[in-house]
Amino acid sequence: MNKGNDGYTPNILREILAKCHPHEFCMKIFTYALYANPNRSYEELCKLHEDLVPHKTFGSKAKKMIKFSYKDLPREHKTCLLYLAIFPQGQNIKRSTLIGRWVTEGLITKQDWATAVHHAEQCFDTLIERGLLFPDEIGAAGKVKSCILGDQVHGFITKVASKEHILDARLSDLWARHFSIFSGLRLRASDGIDNFVHKLPKYSPQLPLLKVLDLEGTECFEKNHYLRDICNKILLLKYLSLRRTNVRYLPSEINNLHELEVLDIRQTMVPERATRDVLLLKLRRFLANRVDPNPGLNDKSPHFPVQIPSKIEKMENLEVLSSVKASGDGRELKEIKNLWQLRKLGVVIEDRVIHLTRLLQAISDLKDCLRSLSVTISCNTRTKSILSSKEGHAIDVHRWLRQTPKHLQNLSINGVTEKVQLLEPLAKGSDELAKVTLAGTVLKQDDLMVLAVLPKLHCVRLRSKAYNESKLTFKEEEFQQLKYFIVEGNMTETDIE
Repeated sequence: MNKGNDGYTPNILREILAKCHPHEFCMKIFTYALYANPNRSYEELCKLHEDLVPHKTFGSKAKKMIKFSYKDLPREHKTCLLYLAIFPQGQNIKRSTLIGRWVTEGLITKQDWATAVHHAEQCFDTLIERGLLFPDEIGAAGKVKSCILGDQVHGFITKVASKEHILDARLSDLWARHFSIFSGLRLRASDGIDNFVHKLPKYSPQLPLLKVLDLEGTECFEKNHYLRDICNKILLLKYLSLRRTNVRYLPSEINNLHELEVLDIRQTMVPERATRDVLLLKLRRFLANRVDPNPGLNDKSPHFPVQIPSKIEKMENLEVLSSVKASGDGRELKEIKNLWQLRKLGVVIEDRVIHLTRLLQAISDLKDCLRSLSVTISCNTRTKSILSSKEGHAIDVHRWLRQTPKHLQNLSINGVTEKVQLLEPLAKGSDELAKVTLAGTVLKQDDLMVLAVLPKLHCVRLRSKAYNESKLTFKEEEFQQLKYFIVEGNMTETDIE
């Protein structure tokens, strides 16, 4: 950092912090910004010091500090931060939602989707590290899963976003988060999202620029034709979220959305087989699971998978395929191996030779691209007893899994199979594996030793019935990088040494 004629940098830093006192928020924003870029000029610091008049209010000082940090951000990071002005003040905003929307809105201008997502992830982390976003939900491995925009930052970016015309004056602030920016949509607060969906033909002239339709948490699908209208009228959609809506079916017209890159139908009541005919060639993220439409009194609405699209091999742009279930013959599992860009796979299979061998073969073929893998073995006692008598009890895992994914970072196994122990072959030699989650695997001490030597493993989560012994012992030289060891469910009776 440069030294000026009037004194030394350490003095000016102390004086700036003194003027921030007693406002912790201002001090943090300043120190975070300085840490991100220590090469500030002495003149810039002097200007900030002069602007921080002692009798100024907290709001005024906070605005100066936010502006100080904001001005130094890369252009794309500024735009992504301003984009958050569409969300209501204090709302919990999911990391995955922001990443998907930033990319589909074209705010991250990179040549390919994977690179854009990578830069969007870096942008999110930067905004957290600078204190411009507050972490809300933090995952088991320390990753920020969602954030909240503080009052001071929200007020600052709302003014800047309006000035730079990122916020559309014709669209009510109340509904802005549901639509893409620059959509040209006219929707007053009194109109409501329900009315927009119900009267979609009325808005047809305003729809050509609409890329994002995020209806998460709304209850506007009491009639089946409403979703069909969306698929017929908003043909340039790139992002469609129906998460936690009351949608109960998926029309064949969903395939009219030829530009769709993100489809989110999580926590809906879409039937299991409704996804069989989905064929969206540009789709990047297929986020799915369904809730029981008739849960019991003590049921906490567990999530169930949907079926893998029957022509999954044609959707070769997919990078995320979550909570999907193989059909009886497991043919789709075999076709998944053609998805050369697949980074995250969450799949439910049965304890059958045909399912296990085809899944292992697909995992082997995707060894260069898979980063996250979640395997759930469904348990049907009656079916299991019949199949076990027909299919035998073991398979040669190395015949089908020729090589483990070399870049796998996250592995989750839920359930147990009589035909093969999945943890050892999937984890062995995975030098980049950082997080492992196990549930219902009924493992023993020796089974976990494959994890003890992994060089980058920093989080292990053992859920209900993951471990089946009364004691778990760590030796001093094992689990060298482990930072988080989380025990849940009935594992509490296990002694850990």
